[in-house]
Amino acid sequence: MSAFTIRPFNATDLAPVVALWNQCLTKDPITEERFWQLFLLDVNFDPRGALVAEVDGRPIGFLQAMCRKYPIGTLGLEPGKGWITAFFVDPAVRRQGVAAGLLQAGVAFLKEQGRTEVWCNGYAPYYVFPGVDESYTGALALLEASGFTKLSSPVAMGMRLEGVRMPEQVRSRGAQLEQEGYAVRMFRREDTLPLLAFMEQHFAHWKPSVVDGLQHGDLELMLATQNGEIVGFTQWENTYNDPPRGAQGRFGPFGVRPDLRSKGIGAVLFYSLIERVTGNGARYLWFGWAGGRNLSFYERAGCVITRQFHIYKKTI
Repeated sequence: MSAFTIRPFNATDLAPVVALWNQCLTKDPITEERFWQLFLLDVNFDPRGALVAEVDGRPIGFLQAMCRKYPIGTLGLEPGKGWITAFFVDPAVRRQGVAAGLLQAGVAFLKEQGRTEVWCNGYAPYYVFPGVDESYTGALALLEASGFTKLSSPVAMGMRLEGVRMPEQVRSRGAQLEQEGYAVRMFRREDTLPLLAFMEQHFAHWKPSVVDGLQHGDLELMLATQNGEIVGFTQWENTYNDPPRGAQGRFGPFGVRPDLRSKGIGAVLFYSLIERVTGNGARYLWFGWAGGRNLSFYERAGCVITRQFHIYKKTI
């Protein structure tokens, strides 16, 4: 292979970079339209961090390094953090230093922006994958050899919905909650300001996707309230979670106010949504990121793990 160079992404790179993506990230195919939406139209996109490795004018690798230029809710700018949100190299030229060169250049870009931590992945609000899929063994090896440390291992999950009904104990708990002033219902327009305030306070990283869905009129949103105050939410097939047109059966985000998470509100929300969407013909539910304490809830509900990812971090 001739010597390769690394340069910023330019206007003519869209088609060849997407073609290379689909050759390399075989579990995560992407269209030009979706790449354009998720990367180029991201408010934090900077072509200096979108790095293309090339030989003789032909792209052979790509890496996207991101840092916030605009705040996200109460998380603000997260000024110490930067993210590597995607990287890949043509299989024909692997083990020749291309991926290492891209990673070094991406880290250098983030350092120039004043970042002291590099995360791979964990970027919000929009992402293709929450971390590096465990089947991309070369990427995992490169990160570990480059001083990155594994932080967590989220999973993707899914479940068939035929025959799924709200368990009687959940239905009984829902009736008890109603007596305590709780209710589960669909979003109404008069909920807009309270919902935005709730998201800002408790789920700031998910607020942009909710706002996008509401702005475009295609968000199916269910709320839990206590004496009229919003205390939880979930959504179904918000097309702005997975631009440009969403994905059939996509569930979430899903959250309950932290101090109320042991009361069974989440289970009532979850199964109430399933009752609604199966009544409208849904046959499958999936989501791309789960971990920690919510994993056992989903497993009890019948969800199965479909993919395993790993999130890495390095201090620079």
